[in-house]
Amino acid sequence: MVDEVTIAIAAAVAGKAAEALTDGVRQVVRKLRGALRTRFSGSAPEALAALDAARDTDGEDAVLVEELAGHLAAAEHDDPGVRDLVAELRPHFTADRGGVVNSVHGDVHGTVIQTGTITGGVHLGRR
Repeated sequence: MVDEVTIAIAAAVAGKAAEALTDGVRQVVRKLRGALRTRFSGSAPEALAALDAARDTDGEDAVLVEELAGHLAAAEHDDPGVRDLVAELRPHFTADRGGVVNSVHGDVHGTVIQTGTITGGVHLGRR
């Protein structure tokens, strides 16, 4: 099983919510995507297919993102360049000191609330 942070990084590599990232983080995500494409080309056709499939859905298909995350984790283990890029990204996808990391992937029908501590009430809908 791949950890949630690796899944979130894989979703970013696939294109999900890239606009929510800072310019610097987006550049590192693009570098990681290129490094993965180079690593997977020729020697790992199934990993390259997983990258392309996840990109084709812009990171919206949770199954495809998790498959890509598995290949990302293996590449991180085997490739120092990929490992360095993932290490650079991890702090941007990890909660420290009681923070919250919310990740929504797949189809959502209805309201999604991503939050830390709520003091008071939350009211949704019209009254």
